[in-house]
Amino acid sequence: MKYKVDEWVGYCPLPDVELFKDEREPAVVLDILDNDIFYDYKIYIERTGKTKKVREHQLFPMADPTY
Repeated sequence: MKYKVDEWVGYCPLPDVELFKDEREPAVVLDILDNDIFYDYKIYIERTGKTKKVREHQLFPMADPTY
């Protein structure tokens, strides 16, 4: 896996859609889902306060959680 627990990332719900591919939501990785056959990570999205299971291609490196 590319990301670690407690690492800040940029979350993009639709990275394959041209209109939305540059949108990023600050999020933190809560768990690595090794036993899940579809999802790779569980994240906490800072702006909405929600947790979500996501795939690795939806996450992007983020050096600083402040924006």
